[in-house]
Amino acid sequence: MVRVEPQTVDLERWPALAPPAGVGGSSAGLVAQSLRRAARDLGIRIDYPDSSAAGDYDADVRVVLRDPDHFWARLAAAGVVGLGESFMAGEWATAGLGAAIAALAPWIADNPDCADPGERAFGRDGRGHSGAGGRRDRAHQVPLEDSVPGALTSLYTDETMSTSGAVFASGARTRTRLDDGSDVVHLEAPASPPRRNDLGDAQRRSADMLLTLAGVGEGARVLVATPGWGELPMRAAERGAHVRTMTGSTERLAALGSRFAAAGLEDSVSLFLGDPSEAGGALDAVVATDPGVDSGLAGIGGVVGVAERLLEPGGRMAFQALVCPGRPERAHVELAAWGSKYVAEAGPAPSWSDLVEMIARSSRLRLRGRIEMTAHHAETVRLWSESFALRGRDAAALGFDAVYRRMWAFHLAAMEAGMRHGWVESVQVLADVPDTAV
Repeated sequence: MVRVEPQTVDLERWPALAPPAGVGGSSAGLVAQSLRRAARDLGIRIDYPDSSAAGDYDADVRVVLRDPDHFWARLAAAGVVGLGESFMAGEWATAGLGAAIAALAPWIADNPDCADPGERAFGRDGRGHSGAGGRRDRAHQVPLEDSVPGALTSLYTDETMSTSGAVFASGARTRTRLDDGSDVVHLEAPASPPRRNDLGDAQRRSADMLLTLAGVGEGARVLVATPGWGELPMRAAERGAHVRTMTGSTERLAALGSRFAAAGLEDSVSLFLGDPSEAGGALDAVVATDPGVDSGLAGIGGVVGVAERLLEPGGRMAFQALVCPGRPERAHVELAAWGSKYVAEAGPAPSWSDLVEMIARSSRLRLRGRIEMTAHHAETVRLWSESFALRGRDAAALGFDAVYRRMWAFHLAAMEAGMRHGWVESVQVLADVPDTAV
């Protein structure tokens, strides 16, 4: 049962959620008629406030419209971005948010009556760089931005506070050798749906798998280019490695320092305020999780650049990232446009071919293979969504209003939908500097 209750929006905090222009207009009317006709084919049921409905009664996905006129107008004016903003405004609800996004986003992205936000939604100039206006707008809409990372992360993750894909105990592995000599290891979906209390061990397993891929062991000189909230550098230090890591956030610097000290690892991990590009000295391994989460391919490129510059012959680079298997799907691009406005400015996940080309341009690094773990990452996000939904009161107590909570729920559901439907894949990537490198 989906309950839709009256919602209020603080428009000083969320100015983009003001009542949309074009309510009752011809474009919104065309969208309304088109989606009503398409509901059955999309496998959704749409319930209207007047008790009428569209689609099959027993459809797998039920969408309840509280304010249809605003819903149609936002789709006509902003496409998939409007879908997310309408959910944030409380104009529609569903018990299966990920499934609803998976059904609606491709339809909206391909519908000529719905706006295509395109590159304009990323707040970029003609060279693909984020402009100050985009950053200023998002900061205005999300005023808690400086305090969000730690407070928000603790609401939906496990005790590791890891925000990358976990690897659960069950699920078969297959290995394939490609023509270029690289290996692909595919992790099948867990044999049974994991539970929330499985998540901590699964995150530690994922970190250990990445460190093993990078050859991190006793005495290894390791740069953890993206420390997250500390689990990866701590796991490396516990292996006897000499670990360096850094962050550009003073909040995260303090949190990491406290966590390392509590674990008795403050002497084993060198922690700095800064960027990985500032690192120096010879390294045996460079590891990172989600280096592109804030800046896309450029973020991954930063890790590749550090590895190319500092790895000794025989050294390895391993990182975990989301990639598109081919050219990004339009639905994924438009969901990323919504995300760039409210969550992070990275834009769509880079394509696998772009990542391969980037490594191929390196004079020293050679791609050795990847581990495909998409099904496990999707289960990770499902568990995050469950945990976040259960901690709504805690989120409110920390200052995250109802709009923010719906925003984050939409973000997690969109991430899961992308992995469930093949728009993005989660991979751990290995490259190294051959011993014969000059």
